[in-house]
Amino acid sequence: MKKCIVLAASLIILYACEPSSGPASTITSRDSSLIDVPDSTSMQITDSVAIIATTDTVTYNAAQLVGKWLQPVPGLDDEMQGFLLKKNGKAVSINTYSLVYDKWLLQHDTLLLWNHAEGVHSKDSAATIDTTIIKSLTDTSLVLFPIKAVPGYREQYRKSIIHLP
Repeated sequence: MKKCIVLAASLIILYACEPSSGPASTITSRDSSLIDVPDSTSMQITDSVAIIATTDTVTYNAAQLVGKWLQPVPGLDDEMQGFLLKKNGKAVSINTYSLVYDKWLLQHDTLLLWNHAEGVHSKDSAATIDTTIIKSLTDTSLVLFPIKAVPGYREQYRKSIIHLP
């Protein structure tokens, strides 16, 4: 009987000493050198993709883009290619015979160029929109980053004086 009492007491003590399966208690300590600062970022979650709302988007004036923008044809440095952006939103291809630009639009730092293929025997000759980020823009220089390009790729154009008849 003495063994049963000792065994029961031992089981009760062991059971009481085991950690509970309920919520764990947390011990918090305060470091007086740290200051609590509220999070000021505005983050929205959409379809498990984090989108950070920013207010520092670069915005360009569409009037800066109006004009004839040229770059050397790859492999033919004496030949030039590019596009003409008109005030009315129309775009014209220059020396890109199969790629025909139709119109353009500027949204903050993003240049959208609508185009279609001509003279190409392809199943996919539908109209597309080239989406490019303006990396720099001056009175004479335009540097674009196509969003589908590899990081670090840039297209550089020089503004040309348009000779009107």
